Amino acid sequence: MTDLASTRVLLVDGSQLITEGLRLSLHRTHCFRVVGIAHTVAEAARSLRGTLVDLVVTDFDVPGAGPLRTVRDTAQYRPSARVVVLSNADSPSWARAALDAGAVAYLLKTSPVAELLPLIAAAVRGAPATIDARVGSLARLPSRMPPPASLGRLSAREFDVLAEMAKGMDNARIAQRLFISNDTVKTHVKAILRKLGARDRAHAVALVLGESSEAFVTT
Repeated sequence: MTDLASTRVLLVDGSQLITEGLRLSLHRTHCFRVVGIAHTVAEAARSLRGTLVDLVVTDFDVPGAGPLRTVRDTAQYRPSARVVVLSNADSPSWARAALDAGAVAYLLKTSPVAELLPLIAAAVRGAPATIDARVGSLARLPSRMPPPASLGRLSAREFDVLAEMAKGMDNARIAQRLFISNDTVKTHVKAILRKLGARDRAHAVALVLGESSEAFVTT
C-alpha cells in the first residue's frame, strides 16, 4: 500500500482535541482519508466492525477497557490494517507491549507533527516496526537479539528503571522521570541486579544490551 490518498484511517483517542488535530494534520499533509473517529474502546470496535480501514492511529490506553484493547480488536476485525500507537509515556515496557500486541509503531504525542507524520506514512508503506528514539534502546531488544532469560523475570516497572539506567540516569533523575521515590528506585535497582545476576549497574546494562561492561563505566 503506497497511495496515501487512498489510505482509510481510523483515529482513536479519548481526547477530541487530539483526534481533530490528527485529522486535520493527516489530511493537509499526506491526504489520508479519515473514515472514522472514536473516543472509547466501544466506539472503536464498532467502527472496526462496520468500516473498512487500512490504518488505525490509537492511544495506548483508550477509555473503556484495558491498555491496547483497540490494537487487539484491530487484529481481530481488520487483520490487514496497520496500527500506530501514540502515547504520552516514554516507557520501554509499554512500547514492547504495543508491538507484541500487533502495533507497527510506538510514537510519542509530544513529538512535533513534522516528525510524527512521516513516521505514520512510513508505517502505511510497510516500514519495519518503529519506536520513538526517546523511548530508549531496551524497547528494541526483541528485534535485535533474544533477551537474556533472566530479563523475563523483571517486572514492568523494573524494566522501566533499567531503561533509565541504560540512558545514564542516576537514582534521583530516575525517580523524577518515573514519578516514584528515591527509595523505591533503590529497591528496584537492587531487584534488577539480583535477578540479572549483575555485580553493579553498569554490568546490568551491559548484560542486557550485549556490550562490554567497560563501555558503561563512568569516571
